[in-house]
Amino acid sequence: MHAQPSGPRTGSPRSGLRAHRLAPAVAGLAVAALGLTACTTGSAGAGGGEGGGTTDTLRSTLIADPSSFDPMTSSGVPGTTANGLLYTTLLAQDEGGAQAGELAAEWEVSPEQGTFTLREGASCADGTPITPTVVKDSLDAFAEVSSNKDLVFGPSTPAITADDDAGTVTIELETPWADMAQGLTMPETGIVCPAGLEDPEGTAKGTVEAAFSGAYTLGEFTPGASVSFELREEGYTFPEYATPLEGEPAAHIRYTISADYNSIANSMIAGDLDLATITGEPMTRFDDQEGFAAERFSTGNLFLLFNEREGRPFADAEARRGVAQALDRQAFVQAATSGLGTPANSIVGDTVPCVNESPDALIAPDPKAAATALEGVSAVQLGTQAVGRGAGNTYINQVLGEAGADVELRTVDNAGLATELATKPESWDMAVINLINLSGTVYGGLSRVVGPTTEEGGRNSTGNPHPELLSQLGAAMAEEDETARCAIYAELQEQAFQDAVVVPLSDLPAQVTAAEGFTQRVVNGLPVAKTMRITG
Repeated sequence: MHAQPSGPRTGSPRSGLRAHRLAPAVAGLAVAALGLTACTTGSAGAGGGEGGGTTDTLRSTLIADPSSFDPMTSSGVPGTTANGLLYTTLLAQDEGGAQAGELAAEWEVSPEQGTFTLREGASCADGTPITPTVVKDSLDAFAEVSSNKDLVFGPSTPAITADDDAGTVTIELETPWADMAQGLTMPETGIVCPAGLEDPEGTAKGTVEAAFSGAYTLGEFTPGASVSFELREEGYTFPEYATPLEGEPAAHIRYTISADYNSIANSMIAGDLDLATITGEPMTRFDDQEGFAAERFSTGNLFLLFNEREGRPFADAEARRGVAQALDRQAFVQAATSGLGTPANSIVGDTVPCVNESPDALIAPDPKAAATALEGVSAVQLGTQAVGRGAGNTYINQVLGEAGADVELRTVDNAGLATELATKPESWDMAVINLINLSGTVYGGLSRVVGPTTEEGGRNSTGNPHPELLSQLGAAMAEEDETARCAIYAELQEQAFQDAVVVPLSDLPAQVTAAEGFTQRVVNGLPVAKTMRITG
């Protein structure tokens, strides 16, 4: 098995073209054999539970229906979870910002180019071989239709070529983008087989089984109630992680749909579920609960961004700084997460390479300066109740009011927040964002405040592309040496925080809870469905 380079969080001095080679792995292994040899990283699990015996079925939960069974158009955690099972990617995220091979057996990547040698024997669910041409066609479609294209390829339209005789796919970028390898781990880049590309509408509905390239196919789907997945007999592979996870992949995965974490905890304790990701106070119910293993982790980041368009109050940098000076991050953590979270030093998690880890880069609380900067400011604050029933938003609103600002707090649902940030710049001035960073990169957070704005089809809600920060981002993406790249990112993050382009607030804690005989690995703050295993 291949030993992956792990690299420290702030970057090891690797530079230039990076070559990776995996020990040969046959993609067409039978289910039982694959269960014994598959490599993963991992794991919450082991520990207790009632009963004995064995099972080939794993029961878990999703907070909502998958939005789409087409990885290119899916959004939200339920969709990426489902599509991570249904579709294979070239690479997979491994610990420490490294990548593991999945469909790719070998790869060489620089900021300008990547060449990937495919494993032999991989096939679509209908038996169609997954050739370099199949991969090229899928990634071309992804680059054309996915809103996440820039997370993978940056501003360039990738030039992708396939050599079926050599078994290689080559991707060339006009604008260097050092995040390409990490971007290609995202479930959104999952390889959609030819039948799926021919029928995108059916693929989105999950009715085109031949679209699937991953280890599982879609079983029964009852919207609002449950969704299941069935392990294929052959033609698939799992990632070759640096550290293996013991156990076998489940032949059947059954998800029930529930966003009530107390109810989910009850079902775990009653023995009706085997694995679940839980957030909020229900996590603490397993602190002294025998029979379960629980792994606490940071699954997201909460941060405040501003509408900087002309005529809005926070187009003024001093007013934005005043907001940052008014806030106490520890008080926000207490309000938003009942004290279970941790004050954030950046807008992405602390497992992300090049993330800022020093609170000195942030604006310090200064109530007197805040009162001066915010006197007479009138603004609209958007918030949701998705985290802590909106208590964090209430805290911000109260503190700004005490500082002399007149701030209207308007509560919307998650869909409403996304719609207003993207299409109604006249309706809001500030908003707390809950970022689940599927790319595992600094840009995954920065793209919400730097670069193409929502009016231009980007994710930047501020209305200001922040050209100086964008220039620093370009320099970082072109830098081959990771240490030098992290130095650029350190300056970029500090400038963004000192200018209050964005105000880091808190992480969002979550917990993978597993009954005895089941495991799941959390990789870089993301519970990875394809690492779920039955160990007993």
